[in-house]
Amino acid sequence: MKFLLIDANSLAHRAFHALPLLSTREGIFTNAVYGFTTMLQKALGMAKPDYVAAAFDHSKETFRTGLWRDYKGHRPETAVELRPQFDLIKRLLKAMNISIFECPGYEADDVIGTIAKEAEKKDIECLILTGDKDALQLVSSKTSVLLMRRGLSELKVWDLKQVHEEYGLEPEQLIDVKALMGDPSDNIPGVPGIGEKTAVQLIKEYADLEGVLAHSSQIKRLKIARTIEASAETARLARKLATIKCDVPLEFELEACRYRQPDYEKLLGLFKELEFASLIKDVLAAMNAREVKGPACENGALSRPEILGTVAELERLLDDLARQEVVALQLIFDSPAYLTAGLLALGLAWQGGSAAFSIGDKARPEEIASILEKFLRGDITVHYHDAKAALVWLGSKGVKVKAPSGDTMVAAYLLNPTASRLDLPELCLEHLDMALVEGEDPALNAARRAEAILKLHEILAEKLQLAGMDKLYREVELPLVDVLAAMELAGMKVDVETLELLGSEFDGGLEGLTAEIYRLAGEEFNINSPKQLATVLFEKLGLPPVKKTKTGYSTDASVLEELASEHEIARKIVEYRQLAKLKSTYIEGLRPLINPETGRLHTTFNQTVTATGRLSSSEPNLQNIPVRMDLGRRLRKAFIPRSPDRLFLTADYSQIELRILAHISGDPVLQEAFYLGQDIHARTASEVFGVPLDQVTPEMRRRAKAVNFGIVYGISDYGLARDLGISRQEARDYIERYFQRYAGVKLYLERVVEVARETGYVSTILGRRRYLPDLFSPNRSVRNFGERTAMNTPIQGSAADLIKLAMVNIYEEIKERRLRTEMVLQVHDELIFDVPGDELREVSEFVKEIMEKVYPLAVPLKVDLHVGPNWYDLHPLLEE
Repeated sequence: MKFLLIDANSLAHRAFHALPLLSTREGIFTNAVYGFTTMLQKALGMAKPDYVAAAFDHSKETFRTGLWRDYKGHRPETAVELRPQFDLIKRLLKAMNISIFECPGYEADDVIGTIAKEAEKKDIECLILTGDKDALQLVSSKTSVLLMRRGLSELKVWDLKQVHEEYGLEPEQLIDVKALMGDPSDNIPGVPGIGEKTAVQLIKEYADLEGVLAHSSQIKRLKIARTIEASAETARLARKLATIKCDVPLEFELEACRYRQPDYEKLLGLFKELEFASLIKDVLAAMNAREVKGPACENGALSRPEILGTVAELERLLDDLARQEVVALQLIFDSPAYLTAGLLALGLAWQGGSAAFSIGDKARPEEIASILEKFLRGDITVHYHDAKAALVWLGSKGVKVKAPSGDTMVAAYLLNPTASRLDLPELCLEHLDMALVEGEDPALNAARRAEAILKLHEILAEKLQLAGMDKLYREVELPLVDVLAAMELAGMKVDVETLELLGSEFDGGLEGLTAEIYRLAGEEFNINSPKQLATVLFEKLGLPPVKKTKTGYSTDASVLEELASEHEIARKIVEYRQLAKLKSTYIEGLRPLINPETGRLHTTFNQTVTATGRLSSSEPNLQNIPVRMDLGRRLRKAFIPRSPDRLFLTADYSQIELRILAHISGDPVLQEAFYLGQDIHARTASEVFGVPLDQVTPEMRRRAKAVNFGIVYGISDYGLARDLGISRQEARDYIERYFQRYAGVKLYLERVVEVARETGYVSTILGRRRYLPDLFSPNRSVRNFGERTAMNTPIQGSAADLIKLAMVNIYEEIKERRLRTEMVLQVHDELIFDVPGDELREVSEFVKEIMEKVYPLAVPLKVDLHVGPNWYDLHPLLEE
C-alpha cells in the first residue's frame, strides 16, 4: 500500500516561479495552477498510490513565529498573481477527490509529517511530493521524498539509501545540520560562519547538536569553536524551528484519503474555465475510455457513419439530404494548397446520421465537384469548417456554389480572435467536451469532422448571439468567405520578364553597394557574417557597440539604424540588407509560386489570424510589397491585369483610421477638419504649433502626421521621440498640445481603457470583440501594452470591419450586374480590381459610392481612385 503526500504550498510556489505568467482571456492568472496540475499528474503516474492527501499552510502565524518572531520574517508578501490561485488549486484537488489538510498554528510539512507517521503505523509506504529539502528529515524505511529540482523539470526520489550516500547521516540528523548552518530562506538563525559542509562534518563526528556543543572545546578550528560556544542557544532555537512536528492535532481518517477516480465533470469545467486545452483533452480521453460501451460509439462521442461505396450511392444520398434542414460537409485534401490539392474523401452529417465517401479510384475530382455543385446550389443550409478551402477547391474545378451558411472556424475566431489554434479537434475540446479522435481512414475522419461541425456550429452561433456578434458573423464574416475564395481563384498575373529585369537591377545595386561598403571598410569581408561585420564596425572602425549578445556585439537592424548617423558604412549596410531581402523574397521567392497554368500568383487570404480583424496574406504575402524604397516599390510593375484590354483600378480609403477616431471620440475639432475637407495633418500642425493653416511648413506637417498616427496607436513620448529624432521632452510637449486642442480624443482614450478594465474587452463599431488580459498584468510594461491595445483595437478593428463590409457589398454588386471585373487584392485600406476597359467607368462609380457610404459615420469617408496598366504606374482617376 502506498500513500502520496503533497506539500501543496511548496508545489504551488515552485510552479508559480517556474512558469511564465499565464492568464485566461478574462485576466485570471493560471500559471501556478497549471504547473501544480502537471506535476501532480506526473507524481500520480509515478507513484500509483492507494491513498493521497494534500497539505497547506493554514496561515503565517505558527508555533515557530511564537518561538522566533522573525521566522520567515524577511520573505516578501505572496505575489498578488499567486494568491487567488491557491483557491483554484483547492478546487482542483476537490475535483480530483484528493483530501485536503491544514491546521492552525502549523505548516504544511508538519501536517505531512503527522500523516506520514500515522500511515507508517499501519504499515503503509509514504511518498512525499515537495520542493523543500527539509522534508528529508522524515525519510525512513517506509517513507521517501519525491523532491522537485530545477523548477518543475526534474524529480528525484530520496530514500534512506540516498540520504546515507549523499550525507553519510541518518535523516533525523539533518535537523542538527540545519541547526548549525541555519536557513536564510526561512530566516532561521544558525552558527555564523558554518556552512553545510562543516555542519555535516561536525554532526558526523559528534552525532547531534548537543554532542557538538558538549565537545566544542575539542574542535580544532579555534574560530569555529568559539563561535559555536557563543551561539549555543541560537543553535538550540534553530533546531526547534527546523524540526518538523509529527504530532499535529489532526482529524485524520485513512479511508477518507483513499485514491478515487476524479469527478471528471467538475475537473472538465475547471479546466475549461482556466482554458487548459491540453489538459481538457486528457480529461475527455479518460471520460471516453470510461464511457465507451461498444463499437457504435467508437470514440466516445460520434456514431458509426454510413460508408458509401459508389458514386451512385453518393448521388442518391445527396438527393435525399436536399430535404434536410442543415447538413455539414467536410472535404479532406492531401495538401493545404487547396487550389491544386487532391481530394481524398468527403464526410456529410445531418440530424440523426452521417456518411463517409472515400474517393480513391472511384471517381475523378471533377466528377465529385460536379455532383456537389448541384447539391450545394440548392436551398439547403450547409455548414463547414474552413469553408474557403472547399470553395477554392470546387472553384478550381470550375464549380461555383453559394456562400456558406455557417463556418465553425470563422465563428470560433470571432469569439476568440487571439486563439493560437482554431482547428476542429481543439474547438471540439473547448466547446463540445468531445475528443475528435482521428484514425488513418480519411473517409471516417471526414464523417467524424462533419458530425462535429454540425454540433459545434449550433453552440458557437448561440455564443455569438450572446456576445452581440451574430450580425457581424452573418452579414460580414460569412459572406466574406465567398469573396476571399473568389479573390484567391482570380489571382494576380505576374509579368515574368519585368520580374527578371528587376532582378538584374537588384543584382547591380547589390554589387554597387558591396563595392562601396568594402571601400568604407578598407577591406573585403563577408557582409552577411554578423561576426565579421562586428569586427569591422567595432574593432577596425571603432564605432560604439550598442548592445551585446551571447556571441558578441549585435549588428541587427536597430543597431545599424542607430549607427547610421555616425558612419556612412552603417547606412550602406542597411540599404544592402534591404535590397538583398527584396531580391530573395520577391524575385527569387515569387517565381516558384506562380501557377504554371494561370501565370498568376494565388495568395491565401487569412481571415482568422489577426487579433484586430484585419485580413492577412500568405504564400506569398502580397500585402507586404515594399512602398518606402523606390526600388522595392517598383516591384509592383511586375503585377499586371490578366489581359491587355484590362486595367488595374485601386480604391483606397483616405485616412480611415483618423476618421474613425473622429467618429468614436466625438471630438468636435477633429470632426470639423474632416467636414471642411482640410488636410488633417496640416490642421493638426496648425493646432499643435499654434500657427495659421497657411503657415504650416512641410516639417511641421510631417511631425503632426507622426503625432496623429501615433495617437491612434497609443504612442509614448519615447516612441514619438525615436520616430521623429527629437528629445523626449519635445515629444511630450507635442502630445500634450495635441490633447489640449483635441480634448475629446483624450477623453475617449481614457474612457476606452477604463471600460476595457471593467468588461475585460474592447469592441469595434460593428461589435467585434477583443479580450485584453494584459490590462490586468502586474507587469507595468505588459499593462501599458494592454492599454495601447485597448486604445488602438476599436480604431484599427473598425477600419477592418468597414473595408470587409465594403468588399462584400462590392462583390455582390459585381455579381448582380454580371460584370467581368474581379476583385484581386486587399491591402488593409485599399482594394485592387482587375477591370475590363469598357467597365472601368461603371465599376469606379459604384466602388467609390459603396465604400464611401458603407457605414454612417459622424464624418465623411473619402476614397481615392487610381487606374493604370500595372500596380506601379497608376494615376488618379479624375471625376468628371
